[in-house]
Amino acid sequence: MQRRPGRGNDFRQGATEHVVRSRTRSGSDAVDGDPGVAIMKAMATKAWQSNKVKSGLVMWAIGFFFMMLAPGLRAVTPEMKTQYETMMVEAGNLPEYEPTYVKYVEAQEYANEAKVWFWRFREPYASQVHARQQEANKWQAELDRLDAIREKKMKEAKQFVGIWSDYGMAEVRSRFWDAFEKGKLFAQQQTFYHMVVQVLTARNEDIVSTIFNWIFVAVMNFTTGLLGSLFYFFFSLISLVYSYQPDPVSALAFFVLAFVGAASVIAAYLFAMYGMVASGVYVVGKVLVRDALEQEERQRLRGEQW
Repeated sequence: MQRRPGRGNDFRQGATEHVVRSRTRSGSDAVDGDPGVAIMKAMATKAWQSNKVKSGLVMWAIGFFFMMLAPGLRAVTPEMKTQYETMMVEAGNLPEYEPTYVKYVEAQEYANEAKVWFWRFREPYASQVHARQQEANKWQAELDRLDAIREKKMKEAKQFVGIWSDYGMAEVRSRFWDAFEKGKLFAQQQTFYHMVVQVLTARNEDIVSTIFNWIFVAVMNFTTGLLGSLFYFFFSLISLVYSYQPDPVSALAFFVLAFVGAASVIAAYLFAMYGMVASGVYVVGKVLVRDALEQEERQRLRGEQW
């Protein structure tokens, strides 16, 4: 028996859309009862009740303030600033350094001219290289001596203003951001190489799974790169503190605060990245599940009608 098109079909189609929209609205109204949000609230509440978490947050705040906002604790007067700059200029401009460097370069180039193929086993080249290299080594030793004098003068200038001055704070921040950028560059390069390889070797993979894979790899690369930059900064910080020649107590306090500050900034960056990625994945997942449920509901209602 053939059905006639008419108001009945229109009514049933409208009823189907009404049911789907009603369920969609009911799902939207139940955002407060979302299990994911409830779990996150419960975890945050439980974590906040822990004294260890509170202590960690206090340390994070202190470190973040030290690395990002804290001024120098030792005041530098205009006279001290002028004297410091004069000492640094004198350290960087030793009169005998440039002519010594030129003589070293000339002597080394002269020695390299005798380094032909298998010169170690050929005469007179072996003797010529030995004699010429001794002259180059003599000028290299003189350069090392001048470098030591320059380094000593720079340490004296830094010790004059102190590691807790604005100069010390500016230098530690400069070294941290240099290490931070190196870690980010490593992560970006590794992520790019992974994407290129995956695109070239992909075999009919779903676009959603491919994007999720890229996101996961990027997060892991940034985590690895920034944690690596923290260790790089750790060793750089040792030489920085030593260059200011502070007393042991000041050296230890500055080192601990600087390292905690670097770790705090990196932790804030990583947690912000994790939160953004997790929120995006959660929202996309909810949208996909909702669309699938709506599609299933439409198919079920159409099946009941016929």
